[in-house]
Amino acid sequence: MNKIIITDDWEPEAYLFDFEGTLVPFEWNLTKGILAILNEIELIGYSMNLFDGSPSYVDIHKVASVISEQDDESTIMNVIAEVFDQFDADALSRWKLYKDAKQTLNKLKNNGKPLGLVSNVGSKAINSAIKKLKLDDIFEIVITRNHVSRLKPNPEGLLIAANSLKIDPDSILFIGDSFDDLGAAKAAGMKSCFLSGGQDRMASNSSEQPNFTINQLKELIR
Repeated sequence: MNKIIITDDWEPEAYLFDFEGTLVPFEWNLTKGILAILNEIELIGYSMNLFDGSPSYVDIHKVASVISEQDDESTIMNVIAEVFDQFDADALSRWKLYKDAKQTLNKLKNNGKPLGLVSNVGSKAINSAIKKLKLDDIFEIVITRNHVSRLKPNPEGLLIAANSLKIDPDSILFIGDSFDDLGAAKAAGMKSCFLSGGQDRMASNSSEQPNFTINQLKELIR
């Protein structure tokens, strides 16, 4: 893994950030949330055979999206959205910016670089968090779970952001803390920056390797 070095040969034209685990600590209760979602799906008549093994919330969202695309009358997406929103709200109550997050974001913004947010969290919680954490004037584009049919590691959200900013994906740096973030950046054709200490732990034999790695957000500042 390489320490991030911005040189005369390459400098990002824009920065996209993951949210939970990257700008704030990861507070989403994955175990309880997934169990609650699976329970609700079973209550409306769907078999757990839809899922292989122990699904992640990304897996659940993907299966639900496919079902909804095939059956316009299916309520499965509405059901899981309600549960997602409940657990988003629970995490929101505990989110606090990492100590160097605001300084880093302000510095990058003042350097004239457009900033964006691409998160698997829903719009309701993200918009509330932006206000709560006083980030209203930071991001030029915010993409949440509500804007996409597939969550990260699918690149859909990143590509929507790049298109909105009118910047080629290969000129954008995406900063995240999970393998899903790295996979999404790679699939979108963006350079990835892994923030260590977040949701996933990077190892030399990990299947997804970032272009850069940092231990603190302030290392993004040249």
